Amino acid sequence: MTTSLQIGFCFGMGGRSNQHDLADYYLRAAGIAAIWIDEGGHIGAADVATVDDQRGRIIYCCLCGDHFRLSYHLYDWKQSVQVSPEAIARKLEEMAGGRSIGLAKHVTAVARARAAVEQAFEKMAAAGQMREWNAAFKAARSVKPTLRYAAFIEAKKAAMLEALARRPRS
Repeated sequence: MTTSLQIGFCFGMGGRSNQHDLADYYLRAAGIAAIWIDEGGHIGAADVATVDDQRGRIIYCCLCGDHFRLSYHLYDWKQSVQVSPEAIARKLEEMAGGRSIGLAKHVTAVARARAAVEQAFEKMAAAGQMREWNAAFKAARSVKPTLRYAAFIEAKKAAMLEALARRPRS
């Protein structure tokens, strides 16, 4: 897979699991779904793609909704043939192209999600947004003394990633 993000130390995140969770959150917020083919040639679909790679599966990602259409047509096609998981994957790519559906290998989609998270936090740090968030936390803490810094910052990060994921692509 891809290397882990280097931003964890800059923002006080607790290692790979928070970075992992933020990339997962980005995939969910962006509406990225998954289609998988297992070693036995079985086809499956998930409404939400995750960062986790499942051994023995060939996994592709696309927009939620498209995953159902593609997996349905792929399953229908597969009923009349006996082929390897790799051949099924090639047919999936062909079907996506023929229907003008964006399809990416899982590793590519995960790398894009991680890169988006990293870029967002680099821009945030360069713009001094962490200082703004810290000031906002202090103001919120004066109203609610039990508010935890980690929970406040994670909520801010999640909101930022959701806005980033839903922003129209240029």
